[in-house]
Amino acid sequence: MQKVSLYIRHNGSRKFEKLTSKQTFGGGNFPPGTIFVLRYVREGKRVFETLKDCPNLKAAFDHKLTPEIQLLRGTVDVPAPRPVSVTQPVAPPPPSGLMLDEAIDKYLAHVKEHRHQNTADGYRHTLSQFHRAVGNKPLTAITEDDFYKFIGYMKGEGLSDRTVSNRCVEVTTLLRHNKIKGVTVRVKYTEKAVRAYRADELNRLFAAATPEEWQLFQFFLGTGGRDQEVMFATWDDIDFEDGIFTVHEHLEYGFKPKDSEEREIPLHDGLVAMLRDRKATSTTDLIFPTAQGKPNYHFLRVIKALAKRAGMRQEDAGLHKFRKSYATLQHRAGVDARTIQKRLGHSDLATTLAYLEGEEARSRRSKQQVNGTFGVFAARAASAVR
Repeated sequence: MQKVSLYIRHNGSRKFEKLTSKQTFGGGNFPPGTIFVLRYVREGKRVFETLKDCPNLKAAFDHKLTPEIQLLRGTVDVPAPRPVSVTQPVAPPPPSGLMLDEAIDKYLAHVKEHRHQNTADGYRHTLSQFHRAVGNKPLTAITEDDFYKFIGYMKGEGLSDRTVSNRCVEVTTLLRHNKIKGVTVRVKYTEKAVRAYRADELNRLFAAATPEEWQLFQFFLGTGGRDQEVMFATWDDIDFEDGIFTVHEHLEYGFKPKDSEEREIPLHDGLVAMLRDRKATSTTDLIFPTAQGKPNYHFLRVIKALAKRAGMRQEDAGLHKFRKSYATLQHRAGVDARTIQKRLGHSDLATTLAYLEGEEARSRRSKQQVNGTFGVFAARAASAVR
Protein backbone atom coordinates (compact mmCIF):
# COMPACT_ATOMS: atom_id res chain seq x y z
CA MET A 1 0.00 0.00 0.00
CA GLN A 2 1.29 3.43 -0.91
CA LYS A 3 1.86 5.89 1.93
CA VAL A 4 1.81 9.67 2.09
CA SER A 5 4.15 11.23 4.61
CA LEU A 6 4.23 14.80 5.86
CA TYR A 7 7.52 16.71 5.87
CA ILE A 8 8.48 20.24 6.70
CA ARG A 9 11.08 22.56 5.26
CA HIS A 10 12.21 25.66 7.07
CA ASN A 11 12.19 28.87 5.12
CA GLY A 12 15.52 29.44 3.35
CA SER A 13 16.49 25.79 3.67
CA ARG A 14 16.48 23.00 1.10
CA LYS A 15 16.56 20.25 3.71
CA PHE A 16 13.40 18.18 4.28
CA GLU A 17 12.55 17.04 7.81
CA LYS A 18 9.97 14.36 8.50
CA LEU A 19 7.40 15.16 11.18
CA THR A 20 7.84 13.13 14.36
CA SER A 21 4.98 11.54 16.30
CA LYS A 22 5.42 14.16 19.04
CA GLN A 23 5.04 16.99 16.50
CA THR A 24 2.05 15.32 14.87
CA PHE A 25 0.04 14.57 18.01
CA GLY A 26 1.24 17.54 20.04
CA GLY A 27 0.18 20.10 17.47
CA GLY A 28 3.80 21.03 16.76
CA ASN A 29 5.62 24.26 17.25
CA PHE A 30 6.32 25.56 13.77
CA PRO A 31 7.84 29.00 13.34
CA PRO A 32 6.47 31.41 10.74
CA GLY A 33 7.54 30.58 7.21
CA THR A 34 7.62 26.80 7.77
CA ILE A 35 6.77 25.01 4.52
CA PHE A 36 4.79 21.77 4.57
CA VAL A 37 5.64 19.09 2.04
CA LEU A 38 3.98 15.80 1.09
CA ARG A 39 6.19 12.85 0.25
CA TYR A 40 4.99 9.69 -1.45
CA VAL A 41 6.17 7.05 -3.92
CA ARG A 42 4.43 6.36 -7.18
CA GLU A 43 5.55 3.90 -9.87
CA GLY A 44 8.91 3.57 -8.17
CA LYS A 45 9.55 7.30 -8.10
CA ARG A 46 9.83 9.39 -4.98
CA VAL A 47 7.78 12.57 -5.12
CA PHE A 48 8.02 15.67 -2.91
CA GLU A 49 5.03 17.96 -3.35
CA THR A 50 5.21 21.41 -1.74
CA LEU A 51 1.84 22.51 -0.25
CA LYS A 52 0.79 26.03 -1.13
CA ASP A 53 -1.50 28.18 1.04
CA CYS A 54 -0.87 25.91 4.00
CA PRO A 55 -0.34 28.10 7.11
CA ASN A 56 -0.43 25.40 9.83
CA LEU A 57 -0.34 21.69 10.63
CA LYS A 58 -4.13 21.27 10.47
CA ALA A 59 -4.24 22.63 6.92
CA ALA A 60 -1.36 20.33 6.01
CA PHE A 61 -3.28 17.28 7.20
CA ASP A 62 -6.30 18.40 5.16
CA HIS A 63 -4.10 18.57 2.06
CA LYS A 64 -2.65 15.16 2.90
CA LEU A 65 -6.01 13.42 2.66
CA THR A 66 -6.51 14.07 -1.04
CA PRO A 67 -3.41 12.28 -2.38
CA GLU A 68 -3.91 9.43 0.12
CA ILE A 69 -7.38 8.77 -1.32
CA GLN A 70 -6.02 9.03 -4.87
CA LEU A 71 -3.23 6.57 -4.04
CA LEU A 72 -5.76 4.10 -2.66
CA ARG A 73 -7.80 4.42 -5.85
CA GLY A 74 -4.68 4.41 -8.07
CA THR A 75 -5.59 7.70 -9.68
CA VAL A 76 -2.93 10.01 -8.28
CA ASP A 77 -1.12 12.19 -10.80
CA VAL A 78 2.58 12.05 -10.12
CA PRO A 79 4.39 15.24 -11.09
CA ALA A 80 6.78 14.63 -13.95
CA PRO A 81 10.41 14.68 -12.83
CA ARG A 82 12.58 17.53 -13.93
CA PRO A 83 14.53 16.79 -17.07
CA VAL A 84 18.15 16.14 -16.25
CA SER A 85 20.75 17.40 -18.64
CA VAL A 86 23.21 14.60 -19.34
CA THR A 87 26.11 15.05 -21.70
CA GLN A 88 26.13 12.00 -23.95
CA PRO A 89 29.50 10.85 -25.32
CA VAL A 90 29.79 11.67 -28.97
CA ALA A 91 30.83 8.68 -31.03
CA PRO A 92 33.69 9.39 -33.40
CA PRO A 93 32.65 9.53 -37.03
CA PRO A 94 33.31 6.35 -38.95
CA PRO A 95 36.61 6.33 -40.84
CA SER A 96 36.33 7.34 -44.43
CA GLY A 97 38.53 7.67 -47.47
CA LEU A 98 40.50 5.16 -49.52
CA MET A 99 40.12 1.50 -48.70
CA LEU A 100 43.38 -0.42 -48.31
CA ASP A 101 43.02 -2.46 -51.50
CA GLU A 102 42.33 0.66 -53.58
CA ALA A 103 45.23 2.51 -51.97
CA ILE A 104 47.58 -0.40 -52.77
CA ASP A 105 46.53 -0.45 -56.43
CA LYS A 106 47.06 3.30 -56.83
CA TYR A 107 50.40 3.21 -55.03
CA LEU A 108 51.71 0.30 -57.11
CA ALA A 109 50.72 2.13 -60.29
CA HIS A 110 52.76 5.10 -59.05
CA VAL A 111 55.75 2.89 -58.17
CA LYS A 112 55.64 1.18 -61.55
CA GLU A 113 55.98 4.56 -63.27
CA HIS A 114 58.95 5.74 -61.20
CA ARG A 115 60.82 2.63 -60.05
CA HIS A 116 62.25 -0.56 -61.51
CA GLN A 117 59.79 -3.36 -62.23
CA ASN A 118 61.50 -5.65 -59.72
CA THR A 119 60.93 -3.03 -57.02
CA ALA A 120 57.26 -2.77 -57.93
CA ASP A 121 56.93 -6.57 -57.81
CA GLY A 122 58.53 -6.66 -54.38
CA TYR A 123 56.18 -3.97 -53.07
CA ARG A 124 53.20 -5.79 -54.55
CA HIS A 125 54.13 -8.97 -52.70
CA THR A 126 54.66 -7.14 -49.39
CA LEU A 127 51.45 -5.12 -49.58
CA SER A 128 49.46 -8.20 -50.58
CA GLN A 129 50.77 -9.89 -47.44
CA PHE A 130 49.75 -6.89 -45.35
CA HIS A 131 46.26 -6.94 -46.89
CA ARG A 132 45.88 -10.65 -46.07
CA ALA A 133 47.13 -10.11 -42.51
CA VAL A 134 44.86 -7.19 -41.52
CA GLY A 135 41.96 -7.42 -43.97
CA ASN A 136 40.49 -4.67 -46.09
CA LYS A 137 39.74 -1.47 -44.19
CA PRO A 138 39.89 2.31 -44.63
CA LEU A 139 43.48 3.46 -44.87
CA THR A 140 42.85 6.01 -42.11
CA ALA A 141 41.75 3.20 -39.76
CA ILE A 142 45.15 1.44 -39.84
CA THR A 143 46.85 1.47 -36.44
CA GLU A 144 49.99 0.09 -34.81
CA ASP A 145 47.96 -3.00 -33.85
CA ASP A 146 47.67 -3.77 -37.57
CA PHE A 147 51.45 -3.63 -37.85
CA TYR A 148 51.74 -6.13 -34.98
CA LYS A 149 49.28 -8.44 -36.76
CA PHE A 150 51.42 -8.14 -39.88
CA ILE A 151 54.58 -8.91 -37.92
CA GLY A 152 52.94 -12.00 -36.45
CA TYR A 153 51.87 -13.08 -39.93
CA MET A 154 55.42 -12.73 -41.26
CA LYS A 155 56.91 -14.54 -38.26
CA GLY A 156 54.55 -17.39 -39.04
CA GLU A 157 56.03 -17.42 -42.55
CA GLY A 158 59.48 -17.93 -41.02
CA LEU A 159 60.85 -14.60 -42.24
CA SER A 160 63.93 -13.12 -40.60
CA ASP A 161 63.81 -10.03 -38.38
CA ARG A 162 65.55 -8.03 -41.09
CA THR A 163 62.99 -9.04 -43.72
CA VAL A 164 60.16 -8.26 -41.28
CA SER A 165 61.70 -4.85 -40.63
CA ASN A 166 62.10 -4.09 -44.33
CA ARG A 167 58.50 -5.03 -45.12
CA CYS A 168 57.14 -2.89 -42.27
CA VAL A 169 59.06 0.02 -43.80
CA GLU A 170 57.43 -0.69 -47.17
CA VAL A 171 53.95 -0.52 -45.59
CA THR A 172 54.93 2.71 -43.81
CA THR A 173 55.97 4.12 -47.18
CA LEU A 174 52.49 3.36 -48.54
CA LEU A 175 50.89 5.24 -45.61
CA ARG A 176 53.19 8.25 -45.94
CA HIS A 177 52.51 8.38 -49.66
CA ASN A 178 48.88 8.93 -48.62
CA LYS A 179 49.79 11.61 -46.03
CA ILE A 180 49.35 9.28 -43.03
CA LYS A 181 52.24 9.79 -40.63
CA GLY A 182 53.10 8.47 -37.18
CA VAL A 183 51.65 5.00 -37.72
CA THR A 184 54.47 2.47 -37.82
CA VAL A 185 56.35 -0.09 -35.74
CA ARG A 186 60.11 -0.38 -35.64
CA VAL A 187 61.47 -3.91 -35.70
CA LYS A 188 64.97 -4.27 -34.30
CA TYR A 189 67.33 -6.82 -35.75
CA THR A 190 70.99 -7.75 -35.68
CA GLU A 191 72.73 -7.45 -39.03
CA LYS A 192 73.93 -10.92 -39.91
CA ALA A 193 76.51 -11.81 -42.50
CA VAL A 194 75.07 -14.13 -45.12
CA ARG A 195 77.40 -17.06 -45.58
CA ALA A 196 77.45 -19.84 -48.11
CA TYR A 197 76.03 -23.26 -47.34
CA ARG A 198 78.58 -25.78 -46.16
CA ALA A 199 78.77 -29.05 -48.07
CA ASP A 200 77.21 -30.97 -45.17
CA GLU A 201 74.30 -28.50 -45.05
CA LEU A 202 73.63 -28.88 -48.76
CA ASN A 203 73.71 -32.65 -48.43
CA ARG A 204 71.20 -32.53 -45.55
CA LEU A 205 68.86 -30.26 -47.50
CA PHE A 206 68.90 -32.35 -50.66
CA ALA A 207 68.51 -35.60 -48.69
CA ALA A 208 65.33 -34.28 -47.02
CA ALA A 209 63.90 -32.65 -50.17
CA THR A 210 60.95 -33.87 -52.19
CA PRO A 211 61.66 -34.46 -55.92
CA GLU A 212 60.16 -31.04 -56.73
CA GLU A 213 62.21 -29.30 -54.04
CA TRP A 214 65.36 -31.14 -55.11
CA GLN A 215 65.02 -29.89 -58.69
CA LEU A 216 64.16 -26.32 -57.62
CA PHE A 217 67.13 -25.89 -55.30
CA GLN A 218 69.51 -27.68 -57.62
CA PHE A 219 68.61 -24.95 -60.10
CA PHE A 220 69.19 -22.23 -57.51
CA LEU A 221 72.59 -23.69 -56.61
CA GLY A 222 73.67 -24.46 -60.18
CA THR A 223 72.80 -21.02 -61.60
CA GLY A 224 73.34 -18.61 -58.69
CA GLY A 225 70.10 -16.98 -59.81
CA ARG A 226 68.17 -14.41 -57.82
CA ASP A 227 64.80 -15.51 -56.51
CA GLN A 228 62.81 -13.59 -59.15
CA GLU A 229 65.11 -14.78 -61.91
CA VAL A 230 64.20 -18.34 -60.97
CA MET A 231 60.57 -17.44 -60.30
CA PHE A 232 60.05 -16.14 -63.86
CA ALA A 233 62.45 -18.46 -65.68
CA THR A 234 60.86 -20.08 -68.76
CA TRP A 235 61.84 -22.96 -71.02
CA ASP A 236 62.83 -20.48 -73.73
CA ASP A 237 65.62 -19.33 -71.39
CA ILE A 238 67.31 -22.75 -71.57
CA ASP A 239 69.65 -23.62 -74.44
CA PHE A 240 69.83 -27.40 -74.12
CA GLU A 241 72.44 -27.78 -76.87
CA ASP A 242 75.05 -25.48 -75.30
CA GLY A 243 73.85 -25.93 -71.72
CA ILE A 244 73.15 -22.23 -71.10
CA PHE A 245 70.57 -20.46 -68.92
CA THR A 246 69.99 -16.91 -70.16
CA VAL A 247 68.35 -14.42 -67.82
CA HIS A 248 65.80 -12.71 -70.09
CA GLU A 249 63.16 -10.12 -69.44
CA HIS A 250 59.59 -11.45 -69.38
CA LEU A 251 57.20 -8.59 -69.94
CA GLU A 252 54.22 -10.96 -69.86
CA TYR A 253 55.00 -11.37 -66.14
CA GLY A 254 56.25 -7.83 -65.63
CA PHE A 255 59.83 -9.02 -65.06
CA LYS A 256 63.06 -7.32 -66.11
CA PRO A 257 66.57 -8.38 -65.04
CA LYS A 258 68.29 -6.16 -62.50
CA ASP A 259 70.02 -3.24 -64.23
CA SER A 260 68.11 -4.41 -67.35
CA GLU A 261 71.07 -6.57 -68.36
CA GLU A 262 70.66 -10.06 -69.79
CA ARG A 263 73.39 -12.56 -69.00
CA GLU A 264 74.34 -16.17 -69.80
CA ILE A 265 75.08 -18.77 -67.13
CA PRO A 266 76.63 -22.13 -68.07
CA LEU A 267 74.88 -25.19 -66.63
CA HIS A 268 76.52 -28.43 -65.58
CA ASP A 269 75.51 -31.59 -67.45
CA GLY A 270 73.55 -33.04 -64.55
CA LEU A 271 71.38 -29.92 -64.33
CA VAL A 272 70.78 -29.91 -68.10
CA ALA A 273 69.66 -33.56 -67.97
CA MET A 274 67.31 -32.83 -65.06
CA LEU A 275 65.78 -29.87 -66.91
CA ARG A 276 65.31 -31.90 -70.09
CA ASP A 277 63.37 -34.57 -68.17
CA ARG A 278 61.32 -31.91 -66.41
CA LYS A 279 60.37 -30.20 -69.65
CA ALA A 280 59.04 -33.47 -71.05
CA THR A 281 56.22 -33.43 -68.47
CA SER A 282 55.74 -29.65 -68.19
CA THR A 283 52.45 -28.03 -69.22
CA THR A 284 53.46 -24.36 -68.81
CA ASP A 285 56.16 -22.06 -70.13
CA LEU A 286 57.43 -21.43 -66.59
CA ILE A 287 60.05 -23.88 -65.32
CA PHE A 288 58.97 -23.79 -61.65
CA PRO A 289 55.31 -22.67 -61.55
CA THR A 290 52.63 -23.26 -58.93
CA ALA A 291 50.19 -26.11 -59.33
CA GLN A 292 47.95 -23.62 -61.15
CA GLY A 293 50.70 -22.77 -63.62
CA LYS A 294 51.40 -19.30 -62.23
CA PRO A 295 54.63 -17.75 -60.89
CA ASN A 296 55.49 -19.13 -57.46
CA TYR A 297 56.11 -16.37 -54.92
CA HIS A 298 56.78 -18.73 -52.02
CA PHE A 299 60.25 -20.17 -52.63
CA LEU A 300 61.49 -18.71 -49.34
CA ARG A 301 58.71 -20.44 -47.44
CA VAL A 302 59.64 -23.71 -49.19
CA ILE A 303 63.33 -23.55 -48.21
CA LYS A 304 62.43 -22.68 -44.60
CA ALA A 305 60.11 -25.68 -44.37
CA LEU A 306 62.74 -27.92 -45.97
CA ALA A 307 65.39 -26.76 -43.49
CA LYS A 308 63.09 -27.63 -40.61
CA ARG A 309 62.57 -31.15 -41.97
CA ALA A 310 66.32 -31.50 -42.46
CA GLY A 311 66.91 -30.72 -38.78
CA MET A 312 68.45 -27.33 -39.49
CA ARG A 313 67.56 -23.99 -37.95
CA GLN A 314 65.20 -22.07 -40.22
CA GLU A 315 67.26 -18.91 -39.81
CA ASP A 316 70.23 -20.82 -41.30
CA ALA A 317 68.34 -21.35 -44.55
CA GLY A 318 67.71 -18.80 -47.28
CA LEU A 319 67.55 -18.35 -51.02
CA HIS A 320 70.40 -15.84 -51.18
CA LYS A 321 72.72 -18.39 -49.56
CA PHE A 322 72.50 -20.48 -52.74
CA ARG A 323 73.76 -17.47 -54.68
CA LYS A 324 76.69 -17.01 -52.34
CA SER A 325 77.36 -20.76 -52.42
CA TYR A 326 77.50 -20.59 -56.22
CA ALA A 327 80.12 -17.83 -56.07
CA THR A 328 82.17 -19.59 -53.40
CA LEU A 329 82.19 -22.98 -55.13
CA GLN A 330 83.08 -21.41 -58.49
CA HIS A 331 85.94 -19.50 -56.86
CA ARG A 332 87.29 -22.64 -55.20
CA ALA A 333 87.15 -24.34 -58.59
CA GLY A 334 89.48 -21.68 -59.97
CA VAL A 335 86.99 -19.37 -61.74
CA ASP A 336 88.26 -15.78 -61.59
CA ALA A 337 86.32 -13.03 -59.85
CA ARG A 338 85.53 -11.12 -63.07
CA THR A 339 83.84 -14.16 -64.59
CA ILE A 340 81.89 -14.83 -61.40
CA GLN A 341 80.82 -11.17 -61.37
CA LYS A 342 79.46 -11.50 -64.90
CA ARG A 343 77.59 -14.73 -64.15
CA LEU A 344 76.03 -13.31 -60.99
CA GLY A 345 75.03 -10.09 -62.72
CA HIS A 346 76.86 -7.78 -60.33
CA SER A 347 77.36 -4.29 -61.74
CA ASP A 348 80.29 -3.72 -59.36
CA LEU A 349 83.23 -6.10 -58.87
CA ALA A 350 83.43 -5.00 -55.23
CA THR A 351 80.12 -6.76 -54.58
CA THR A 352 81.48 -10.02 -55.95
CA LEU A 353 84.72 -9.66 -53.98
CA ALA A 354 82.68 -9.09 -50.81
CA TYR A 355 80.94 -12.43 -51.50
CA LEU A 356 84.27 -14.18 -51.81
CA GLU A 357 86.10 -12.39 -48.99
CA GLY A 358 83.29 -13.22 -46.62
CA GLU A 359 84.12 -16.89 -47.09
CA GLU A 360 87.88 -16.45 -46.76
CA ALA A 361 87.80 -17.12 -43.01
CA ARG A 362 86.30 -20.55 -43.78
CA SER A 363 88.76 -21.50 -46.48
CA ARG A 364 91.35 -24.28 -46.19
CA ARG A 365 94.08 -21.72 -46.74
CA SER A 366 92.94 -19.69 -43.72
CA LYS A 367 92.77 -22.85 -41.63
CA GLN A 368 96.34 -23.76 -42.58
CA GLN A 369 97.51 -20.23 -41.79
CA VAL A 370 96.04 -20.09 -38.29
CA ASN A 371 97.25 -23.63 -37.52
CA GLY A 372 100.76 -22.70 -38.63
CA THR A 373 100.70 -19.49 -36.60
CA PHE A 374 99.08 -20.58 -33.35
CA GLY A 375 99.14 -24.37 -33.40
CA VAL A 376 102.71 -24.48 -32.04
CA PHE A 377 101.57 -22.89 -28.77
CA ALA A 378 98.78 -25.42 -28.34
CA ALA A 379 101.22 -28.26 -29.01
CA ARG A 380 103.65 -27.01 -26.36
CA ALA A 381 100.82 -26.59 -23.86
CA ALA A 382 99.63 -30.13 -24.51
CA SER A 383 103.13 -31.57 -24.01
CA ALA A 384 103.50 -29.61 -20.75
CA VAL A 385 100.27 -31.11 -19.41
CA ARG A 386 101.57 -34.61 -20.02
